[in-house]
Amino acid sequence: MTSYLVRRLLHLVPTLLGISLISFFLMQLAPGGPIDQMADLNPHVTPEVKARIQKDLGLDQPILIQYGRWLRRMALLDFGVSLKDNRPVSRKIAERLPATLLLNILSIGLMILVAIPIGFFAAIKQNSLFDRLMTVFVFLGFSVPTYAVALLAMIVFGLKLGWLPISGLSSMNWAPAPWWTKTWDLAKHLLLPTLVLGLTSLAGLSRYMRSSMLEVIHQDFIRAAEAKGLTYWRVYGVHALRNALIPLVTLFGLMLPDVIGGGVIIETIFAYPGMGRLGYEAIMTRDYNLVMAITVISAALTVLGNFTADLLYAYVDPRIRYR
Repeated sequence: MTSYLVRRLLHLVPTLLGISLISFFLMQLAPGGPIDQMADLNPHVTPEVKARIQKDLGLDQPILIQYGRWLRRMALLDFGVSLKDNRPVSRKIAERLPATLLLNILSIGLMILVAIPIGFFAAIKQNSLFDRLMTVFVFLGFSVPTYAVALLAMIVFGLKLGWLPISGLSSMNWAPAPWWTKTWDLAKHLLLPTLVLGLTSLAGLSRYMRSSMLEVIHQDFIRAAEAKGLTYWRVYGVHALRNALIPLVTLFGLMLPDVIGGGVIIETIFAYPGMGRLGYEAIMTRDYNLVMAITVISAALTVLGNFTADLLYAYVDPRIRYR
């Protein structure tokens, strides 16, 4: 087990290097650039000024030299400064990170709490009315775009009924309010994006859970447990459920990148001050340093998620042994 962990950790380095290399050169091939963006917004920028700005930013150097400098800074966790407002990229990410963590942890928790029971009961009640209704619900979840659900929720609960706010993370008069008022205001602002992001993402997880549960309940050890006279809940709610959750460990590991980069559409529609909206704004303004920082962080979390899933496999299933 120890040798396997060491090998996997060593494999992370070339994987991250390859991702950084591909991401950097794809960014260079993208149309436009930060200098063009500055010139478009300021008609007084002459070609001489553009050349001087390009030299100051180091964008006049060969691509490989630019990549080497960028990689060296990344290794030291130095993401540089934003080309849009000259602020440190790490500070801009740190400002948006708590909001994204809060939104995505809540939505992932909601997704797990709803998707696993749906898949569980749909499997043990296969072909029942509940199973058929959940199948229709899941296919609707697959088919309806997230932005459509978000806009519909904003229109119904925000504009028509006026129950919930439709943008931001706090109200304008939030600062002088007492803590309980702030907490209630924060909860109201989080409710719509959390529900939309969580409920529109649970379709796939619930179907995975149903398929895994169906595979487990037809195995011999479940029949043996029933033959021993164990209770219905002991057979299905303990033995079958625990084994059915094992394949879902991989999905839980792959949810980790969503904590940073997930919910771009939701954050943009709801004007939510998170990492997803920050990445969208960086792409629109050709802020290379900020885009690359978010890309590398998301890639690192993806690799870490796969690594975590492998570790969890060995933990939840003692039959698995890595050699």
